[in-house]
Amino acid sequence: MSLQEHGQVRYMVVNEGELTSLKQVALAELALQETAQKIAFSQGDACNLKPSYTGYDVIFAGNLIDRLYESAQFLGRIHERINTGGFLVLTSPYTWLTEFTNQDHWIGGKKINGENVTTLDGLKAVLGSHFNLYVDPIDVPFVIRETARKHQHTIAQMTIWQCK
Repeated sequence: MSLQEHGQVRYMVVNEGELTSLKQVALAELALQETAQKIAFSQGDACNLKPSYTGYDVIFAGNLIDRLYESAQFLGRIHERINTGGFLVLTSPYTWLTEFTNQDHWIGGKKINGENVTTLDGLKAVLGSHFNLYVDPIDVPFVIRETARKHQHTIAQMTIWQCK
């Protein structure tokens, strides 16, 4: 049952080993009852988006770019989906791993001709012709709960780009 359709959702979290706890969240607790129907969710391949996904004022790609099979493909075409003056918000810890992205397709986190190329350098190169970096990058810490006593603390870098 979906949170949007039924106003609440129940889910399980791992405490330790095979021990779990039942949790629940409700729209009323989040004060979102009035706005829930204005939100639409869909799932797809970010590198091969359907043509209908266009005309946005803001696109948020949270912790996505270093998990795409070809980040430059997504980034090189995302301007087609954002209105002029609109924003692309990216967050990523830049954890490039070959299990997700062939190293040939990393846009940063590697050496090219002996020179360090950061992901921010790569973002500027790929996005620069269609976007301006709106503000300086911001570090955004986040925590992923794995079990009741194990958490993963990570710092993503957030960049905000305005479409030309």
